[in-house]
Parts: sequence; structure tokens; C-alpha cells
Amino acid sequence: MKTRTMITIKSLVLMAGLNAASCKNSMVSTKACSLNYEQDMAQHRKLLADEQATDADEPRECQYPSKDPDANLGVNLVMRDFTDTQEKKMLDAVERIKIVINSIEFKERVIGHTYNGERVFVDNNGLTNEEVYQKIMDGAEDLLPEIDNEMDIDVTMYYKRTSTVGYTYPDTTRTWVNSRFFNGYTPGQVAANVTHEWTHKIGFGHSFYNNPSRPYSVPYAIGSIIEELVDSM
Repeated sequence: MKTRTMITIKSLVLMAGLNAASCKNSMVSTKACSLNYEQDMAQHRKLLADEQATDADEPRECQYPSKDPDANLGVNLVMRDFTDTQEKKMLDAVERIKIVINSIEFKERVIGHTYNGERVFVDNNGLTNEEVYQKIMDGAEDLLPEIDNEMDIDVTMYYKRTSTVGYTYPDTTRTWVNSRFFNGYTPGQVAANVTHEWTHKIGFGHSFYNNPSRPYSVPYAIGSIIEELVDSM
């Protein structure tokens, strides 16, 4: 598996990035499930025996979505300026993205997405829901147009005291994420932000303004679907 990943954006509208005011910031009431449940459970028992943990610290087993046998979208990831803790958090989120984006549930949610009673996305570039789903699964970014069934993600961590969660530009494969939000995000929120920015790289945009239709655009709607599926594991 390649160790690189890339991303891009198509119009000036996209350079605004994802704004914290427009994404869900409510914390999930249940803690994230463990992707390495048996290993984490064994460690938990050891800590319990040493009185270094309580029953409340017990890891939660994941409820995995149904794998779509025809879906096999991978991820090539490059991380820049991440701390070890941030890197671990991003890797965990990416693993969860790969699980849910290749699920039957994800396919059904994308194909069944509606806006104003019609089965359609806002800012869909003239594509049907089925075509939007196929474009995602093809993994062909605007600056890396080969269909390789991979999300190419090249992300840089930065800190700035603004309401911008992340951003990118049309002439680069790179994206940026603000640690001001990233550090406190749930796995579902991290996964949503990563996927949102990546859909810009495959050519989808959204309004610069937080209008009523923007949540139904491809970047926001797909990000929300990913977040909900990750948090429901």
C-alpha cells in the first residue's frame, strides 16, 4: 500500500474551508468503540488487577457495519506537523473511514440522499446520487486523475484561533486542519472533516455562505454520513 495521499480543490468557494459554526460540535455521549477490542480488553483487565483502572474504563466493542463486497476504497495518508498523539488520533479516524465508507450502509445513504424531497445532492456537478457514489469510490482526484480506488490525503496540522476547522486550495494536493478543533474532536468528527476536505479534491464544492442548502452539498452531506456511521459503530 502506498504511503502517500493527496488532495485538491476546484474553485475559490472551496478555499474557505470548513467552518466550525457549520459543523456538528456536540460530543457523542458514548465513547468510541475499540478497533482492537481483544487487545484493549486484555490491557484493561491487567490495569484493573493493578487497580490502575475502573469498570468505567472498559473498552467498548465495535458494532461494524455490513461490508459491501464490491467496495474497496483505500486511503493513502501523509501527515505533516502532527504530534505523536495527533498522529495516532488521525490514523484511528482513517481506519474508521475505511470501514464505514466501504459499507452497504454508506452506499445506501449516499444513493438515497434527498434534498427538498428529491433524491439529489446540492452542488452535485450535475451528477446523480449513483454517480456521486461512484466518483467517491473511484478515488480519482482532480490533480491525481487516475482511478485508483484510493483516497489520497496529504494533511498538515496548524493552530490558529479562528472558526475555520480546515481548508485547502485548488492548486495543491494538500489540506490543512486546525488543531484548535482537531484535538477535541471525536473520531466521527475527525473522519467527517477528513472526508469533507477530500471530496473537494475530487471536484465537489459548496457555498461560501452558511445558507440552508449548504448542509446538503456533497462535502457537507458526505461528511455528515461518515460521522454518523463512525459514531454508530
